[in-house]
Amino acid sequence: MKTIRWLRVKWPLPLLEVSKKLIANQYNEDVGRGFILASSGKNRIAGKFVERITEKAFIIDPFGNETESYSTTYYVAKFSFDSSSCFLELESPPRSIRKLASELHSMVGLGLELSDIKVDPLKWLQEIEASHTPLLVKNISSSAITVPKNGLAKISVSGKKDIRDEFSKVVGKRKRVIDLVKFSGDFNQCSISAEITKTGFIKYSGHIYDGFIGDIRKCLERSVLEGN
Repeated sequence: MKTIRWLRVKWPLPLLEVSKKLIANQYNEDVGRGFILASSGKNRIAGKFVERITEKAFIIDPFGNETESYSTTYYVAKFSFDSSSCFLELESPPRSIRKLASELHSMVGLGLELSDIKVDPLKWLQEIEASHTPLLVKNISSSAITVPKNGLAKISVSGKKDIRDEFSKVVGKRKRVIDLVKFSGDFNQCSISAEITKTGFIKYSGHIYDGFIGDIRKCLERSVLEGN
C-alpha cells in the first residue's frame, strides 16, 4: 500500500523566499545532506530532503581478528506544499519527521510552525463520501471508550458489509476516539481500498486517477476545520 501523511504548516516567509532558501541548500555529497527539489516557485514546492547516514561497525571473526566496516543508509523525506493549502504533504513518510523538521527550521527560521493533524476519521470519511460516492466501511478501530467505573476500552469492529451501524450499536453514546477507518469503493471508475487515521494518514492500494490525493486532502482540510 502507498502512504501519504499530512502535517499542518505555517511558513514565516513567502513561499518564493522559502524556495530560494531550499535551492541554496541543495544536496551535496561532501556534506551528505540537503534538498533535491522537483519544483519550486511562489505557489508550489515539491522535492525531498536527503541525509546520508554512515555507521561504523566492528566484526570479530572466529579467529579473534577484528575488522572494521561501514554501512551507509539514507534518510529520505519526500514532501510537497501548495500555496492553496495549509498542509504539508509527505509521500511514503519516514518513521520520524524530526530530521526534516529540524532542517526546515534551520533554513527558514524558528517562525516555522509544523504540527500533527488531529481529525475524526469518520468525519473525514463523510467528507469523502459527500464529494465522491458512498463507500463500504470494512473496519473501525476505536480507543479511549469510557466504561464503568472510570475505565477505558479499545475495540475494533470488522465485517464484509458496511459495519458503521454495528459499531454504533456496540459503542452507543459513550465517549470514544476513532483511531482508524478502513474502506473501499470506486472513485471515478477506479477501484480503491484505503485506510485513514486520526493523525492525517492515508494508506491506499489500487489504480488512482489524477487528482485523487488532492481531493482526499481537501476533504481532510474541511473535516479538520469543522472539528475546530
